[in-house]
Amino acid sequence: MTGDNVETKRCQLKDPMDLFHSGQVVKICAPMVRYSKLAFRTLVRKYSCDLCYTPMIVAADFVRSAKARDSEFTTNKGDHPLIVQFAAKEAQVLCDAARIVCPFADGIDLNCGCPQRWAMAEGYGACLINKPELVRDMVRHVRNQIDNPRFSVSIKIRIHEDLKRTVDLCQKAEATGVSWITVHGRSVEERHQPVHYDAIKIIKQSMSIPIVANGDIKTLKDAENVHHLTGADGYEETPLKCIQDWVDIALEHGTPFTCFHHHLMYMMERITSKQEKKVFNVLSSTSAVLDYLNDRYGV
Repeated sequence: MTGDNVETKRCQLKDPMDLFHSGQVVKICAPMVRYSKLAFRTLVRKYSCDLCYTPMIVAADFVRSAKARDSEFTTNKGDHPLIVQFAAKEAQVLCDAARIVCPFADGIDLNCGCPQRWAMAEGYGACLINKPELVRDMVRHVRNQIDNPRFSVSIKIRIHEDLKRTVDLCQKAEATGVSWITVHGRSVEERHQPVHYDAIKIIKQSMSIPIVANGDIKTLKDAENVHHLTGADGYEETPLKCIQDWVDIALEHGTPFTCFHHHLMYMMERITSKQEKKVFNVLSSTSAVLDYLNDRYGV
């Protein structure tokens, strides 16, 4: 773990649940593989993002390896409220990971929604939606072993074909003390099909804890529409603006070129022509990207 960790440990951590009790819809930066690291979280917090997640971290590797901790978890005193998302299949391993990050983060999230084959083959991610007792056991262990009552424990899931099974999973998790549940409105088999916002609405109506809607939310307008469709308490979105801020923050944090460049590809998707994309997307150095932005946009 790197960054201003000593300062972070001394600062007052926040209770993420306060956001859900504010009466406002909560704007959340979703966990994104490789991308939702400190530099990007710093950017979205400048644009009124209420809550940020780390990318998914394999808890067993995190607990076992100092190298993995330094690589996967970087934060600083301004990076709050922060949720660390873990992939786990054993209650004690998840507890051990939670104890490590507890002084530096505001909560953990158990990933029960990743549909990637490697994750499911290892017993992680979306296969856990079919193991409600294991999910309940992992949540319970973290609740029992983390002393801080303000430290949140949440889960992120996908939906079953039979939505009754999803509601049952959520209700069991709620009874165990989960803080909130993020619902990606697709089944494990679905990738680019339309999101089942009606399913999220049914889940929301069946629960008393906050439900966060996830899936195909790319703008604030999308988020407003999903809130009206589902009644969800929060939503996860990917900002597509703020090019200058991203350049400044990425350079300050020493962001690797591939990550720096790929973020810009997505940010510029709507303002560049097909021909401009062909040129920009094959640039191979930070200096070339900066020259391009300066020449085209004065950034």
